[in-house]
Amino acid sequence: MDHKKVMMTLMASMLLISSSGGIAAAANTATSSNKTSKNNATTNTTKKEQTSTVTKVVHTLANVPAVKVTTRSTVKLTDVNLLSQDDGNTVTYTLTYKNNDSTPMMMLDYWSKVKTKSGTSFSPKLIAKDQEKKTVSPGSTVDLTYVMKVGREVKLSDLNFLIVKWDFSKPNYESTLGKFNVPASYSITTPVGKTKTVRLSDSAVKVKVSGIKVYPGEDKKQYVKVGVNLNNISYKLLDNPNIKWILRTPNGTNYPLTPDKDSTGISIQAQANKTLSLMASLPTALKLEKSELLLVEEQGEEKTALPVAALQLPEASQSNVDTAANQPNIISIDGQPVSTLLESARVRAEDEEYDLTMQMVIKNQGKKEVKVPKYGLEIRTEDGTSYPIETKALDDLKLKPGATKTIKLITTIQGDGDTSKIKLYAMTPITKEESKEGNTNASSFEFSYPVGIYTIPESVTSGDGLTTETVIKNSKGTFGVSVGSLQRLPWTDSDIIAAKVTIRNASTKTVQLPELEAMFTIDSARIDGDTKLIRAQGGKLLGPGMTTEAYLLTKIPSELNMSRLEVTLLEKVSEEETNDWITLSTSGLIQPLSYVGAGKTFTQGTAEKETELGVRRTYVYPGSSSDIVYTEFEMTNKSLRQSGLAKLVGYYKTADGQYYKATAKQADRVPGPGQKSIVTFWAKVPKSVTSTSDMRLIVGEGVAENKFVSGEGEATAYVNAMAFEVQPKTLQVLPSLNDIDLYPYKFSGGNIRAYLTGGTSVQIEMIYSLTQEEAVDSGEYGHKLILSLTDGSGKVFDKELTPGTDLKTGINQTLNWSIDDSVFNKIRGGSYRVALYDVFEGQRIRLAEQGYSYDVSKLPKEEPELPEFPEEGSGNNNNTK
Repeated sequence: MDHKKVMMTLMASMLLISSSGGIAAAANTATSSNKTSKNNATTNTTKKEQTSTVTKVVHTLANVPAVKVTTRSTVKLTDVNLLSQDDGNTVTYTLTYKNNDSTPMMMLDYWSKVKTKSGTSFSPKLIAKDQEKKTVSPGSTVDLTYVMKVGREVKLSDLNFLIVKWDFSKPNYESTLGKFNVPASYSITTPVGKTKTVRLSDSAVKVKVSGIKVYPGEDKKQYVKVGVNLNNISYKLLDNPNIKWILRTPNGTNYPLTPDKDSTGISIQAQANKTLSLMASLPTALKLEKSELLLVEEQGEEKTALPVAALQLPEASQSNVDTAANQPNIISIDGQPVSTLLESARVRAEDEEYDLTMQMVIKNQGKKEVKVPKYGLEIRTEDGTSYPIETKALDDLKLKPGATKTIKLITTIQGDGDTSKIKLYAMTPITKEESKEGNTNASSFEFSYPVGIYTIPESVTSGDGLTTETVIKNSKGTFGVSVGSLQRLPWTDSDIIAAKVTIRNASTKTVQLPELEAMFTIDSARIDGDTKLIRAQGGKLLGPGMTTEAYLLTKIPSELNMSRLEVTLLEKVSEEETNDWITLSTSGLIQPLSYVGAGKTFTQGTAEKETELGVRRTYVYPGSSSDIVYTEFEMTNKSLRQSGLAKLVGYYKTADGQYYKATAKQADRVPGPGQKSIVTFWAKVPKSVTSTSDMRLIVGEGVAENKFVSGEGEATAYVNAMAFEVQPKTLQVLPSLNDIDLYPYKFSGGNIRAYLTGGTSVQIEMIYSLTQEEAVDSGEYGHKLILSLTDGSGKVFDKELTPGTDLKTGINQTLNWSIDDSVFNKIRGGSYRVALYDVFEGQRIRLAEQGYSYDVSKLPKEEPELPEFPEEGSGNNNNTK
């Protein structure tokens, strides 16, 4: 059709419409006023609808009509992105060609131009990876992405995207097939919670923001962490695309985001997912509302940044990493919740610095095994001073589901020990590897952020008073712990510090005690070496309200003075590793030993295991250069079962503070209910000790190798010591050998006959009784008896006898022995005296003495002496000669 005829026809039509409109308007003038209000209402409604339509944001280009390139094939505008930069805006747009013909579509026949509505032209270029796309096979599609630079003031809705084809019939050999115009209501930003499908390295990938968290920083900075999920929906591996991430604030400022060390490499199998963690350090004053996450891809040798996607960021959540004392902090590791709890702290101050020892419990509460990162741990003061904490506990820490690990943290800090002025920071690991030359994918993580800020719990340390219970909560349960007694005991050339610790299950459930060890700190010196912990009961299970006792021991120089003493229970984690369980502190003042007066007894133990203790009697066996102090110590089992104390250890203490280790003899058998056991103590005391009447006997239960000693075991220390008053008895020598107390024996041997034989020997016969208390157990009876016979001439003859062997137990027993000495030759009568001595370790005490007359009933009868007469004839014969 001729263009002039077309124009004339259009002008005639317009005049007709205009004329008809004027006639109609004149005819309706009378009725127009009646409809004014209705028309106004209609107009307002229409305006509202139009406004609503205009302001409604569109996030898809699906409604932009396609352009036909052939009668059957089409091209569509499928994506548009814009990146604001200092030198202008970079625009990328994607055209999707669909070949519905039966022959290949040649891409050289088509290209794209961009013009503004005001006529300004731009020259877009195909991105590098699309320049090799030459054809579109029948029934398939091809995406071509173009990039161009525009001014900062240019909006996407100002642009017309033209589809051009070669046409040699045209003066400029090209024909515009159609154009696309982005609606003014279109937003390139993907809404919160929605997924954006993009092409990365020619793979289709769904991108979605999983969240944004803000962590506190220093120097008026905040750490921002953005979580992004990538879902590779293509059918090939997505391997390390050249992409960058940018956080864009509402005012258009761009902040680069850095992947953390686990997100630097992106290798996603087909149909697989990966979540990235992207970090940035931003000013604290910066508001993050309505910020966006930009995804850009670097292409070509120039590494041109091409905008790929913009995603609206959700409202940022302030990370709850600042935790109160004794409260857990949940950290996500590989998507698994991991609980961290700073459960205890102990401070030891000295001069202007103090040692801080803490324990952190880490528990995997997830359903998969996790490898705990090697967090940077440090103490920060109020003024920002940082004290790093060195630990190897996190070097290769893996936790299975439900597994728990307790780690010990130790550092030294300048200050007065006030833990309310400091906090523990757990920082994400810092990647120290720098980008290697030629590796464009390598990156370094230049900062870390806190995953936990922990308030230091009050030091689990008791006050100066003993027996005050301290309640602690840890991963094992809730316990009440107290020092029941603190004793300083003599031991050869040193002293033993023995602390009796009571542990109570303060929870409502049965708990199991961990394997515990002991540590002592005197003033500021930690004692290493000979430190022991002895458990009173063998089991580790404690029911609700049940208690158990443990004894903590160490040895110190006897001349050492203490001003402060700390007793620490350590949880044994392995052969090489321990963690502080609780520390109990005292002023170092040692309690005086419980004192039991002469003739008094003391009951020790619980109702199920009670033992009554007391001194029965004490003797002094005099010697030439030293005396032996000897004590019989009595233990009575007051419980309903066979029970008793461990092997006892004793020391004699004089009034002026001298100690003499006592040798103890004790029965191996444990006494039954109501039975008594006798333990004998003795020690040699120099003659220089002027008085033994004010002595004390310190008695305790022997221990060795972390347990109480029994049987023939040798004690290396002792606990539960008490001081018993000993008042040595001065024995009156009995006038008879009957009813003599040889505890646990009783002896009567006054019926003695000494038979003279008329020669040098004397036959002695003793009728005696030796009885023993059946309800008494004793150790080896170290006593001997000596019967000493003194003749009238003053000569002494001793007979040594051992009760139980030489002297058999029983009534009316007979003992015979003989003495042979020239002093008895031709004695026909007279008297003698017999003394009974108790002999111990070669030194004796006289118990009784009794006089007797010799028995002459066995003497041979004497024949009368006849005078001697000379033989007959002997004298006469002599005379005759």
